[in-house]
Amino acid sequence: MKNMFVGASVLALTTGTAFAAGLDRSGQSVSSIFAEDGTAALTFGLVTPSVTGTDAAGARYDVAKRYSQTGLTFTNSVNERFNWSIIADKPYGVDVDYNADPLTSALGGTKADLNSNALTIVGRYKITDRISVFGGIGAQSIDADVSLNGQSYAGAIATAGVAATVPGLDPSVLGAALQGDVAAATLIDTTYGAGTTAALGGAVAGAVGGFNATGGYAFRMKESTSPNYLIGAAYEIPDIALRIAGTYRFESKHSATISEDLLGMTYDSSTPGYDDEIDYVSPQSFNLEFQTGIAPGTLVTASYRWTEFSAVDIIPSRLGSDLVNLGDAHRYTLGVAKRFNDRFAGSVTLSYEPATGDKTVSPLGPTDGLKGISFGGQFTDGPIKISGGINYSWLGDADAGVAGIKAAEFRDNHAVGIGFKAEMTF
Repeated sequence: MKNMFVGASVLALTTGTAFAAGLDRSGQSVSSIFAEDGTAALTFGLVTPSVTGTDAAGARYDVAKRYSQTGLTFTNSVNERFNWSIIADKPYGVDVDYNADPLTSALGGTKADLNSNALTIVGRYKITDRISVFGGIGAQSIDADVSLNGQSYAGAIATAGVAATVPGLDPSVLGAALQGDVAAATLIDTTYGAGTTAALGGAVAGAVGGFNATGGYAFRMKESTSPNYLIGAAYEIPDIALRIAGTYRFESKHSATISEDLLGMTYDSSTPGYDDEIDYVSPQSFNLEFQTGIAPGTLVTASYRWTEFSAVDIIPSRLGSDLVNLGDAHRYTLGVAKRFNDRFAGSVTLSYEPATGDKTVSPLGPTDGLKGISFGGQFTDGPIKISGGINYSWLGDADAGVAGIKAAEFRDNHAVGIGFKAEMTF
């Protein structure tokens, strides 16, 4: 029973994580290290999200694009105590497109496309028949293209740019003053002189016009590759298919070449005085995975994943603000798998991500929380296992905001995912 776990059901659980859990896509499990010697597995998933919203101007958005996920693993051993696994996956990703006119909508023309690839080698040493420790080293590559457009970004970027010309002026104070906050306007006029708020308002209006006329803001980040490390430990009782395993991944430091387009100017390596290198991290994370047999042919599974997306800051020099702006992600799953005969097993799994409750969320991830259910099946024929699964996830309602101000609301959204896994033991 120890090998009964239905992998495709787990794959399908990744549905919606690009919206409800920051940038997460693969979940970064290292469970292949527990597979039989000589096992190769190929996974494929297709996710179709529906993330729609509206803004105060009446513009309607359908922002989420369909995306696919692939993964490949191979596991073997050196001796009875030590085995290893190679894991190839795509840990992070974003595909967002606000398909509306940027001149008449809050967020129209805003887009994000982030891609990643990772290759990890994990080695496990069995201290006893029940206790093992493991560690791994790998490489992650990440690239991204982001466009910020629409009247919410035009106002926020113009306000930040004008505020930067006034020593000590907080852009949020200027923004509040220009939206009619009397206390903020009084503070500015008292500090910098009567009429300053009005003068700065005119400068912001001019900057907004320039932003609109030049197609908004664009950011490009070339692919960067960085090493990644992990450690973990596991406790097992094979006779009852019990296993509890914890995996900690360290954050990875990246340095990438970037370019920006703003107000009709392109800033890159050829621009005098422009810093075209940016430093950022991919997040640290912790996975806790559990399974145990509770009756002949019946397995209970559970997992928890924490990812520190709050530490991921990408701040281009001309924009001067964080493009990511995401909170930490927490994901819980609970499932049961049942073997019906020697060839077929099925599973059902529930998934949950709590809502942050934040007043606004990033337009690049305009949902908050997730509830999902997955159904999976596995067919075994000698050394070959074929698994399939389907997931439906309800994505939490959220208000997308720019500079903390609501720009659009997203309600009653969902995502559907299908996953397949082919596994063969040589």
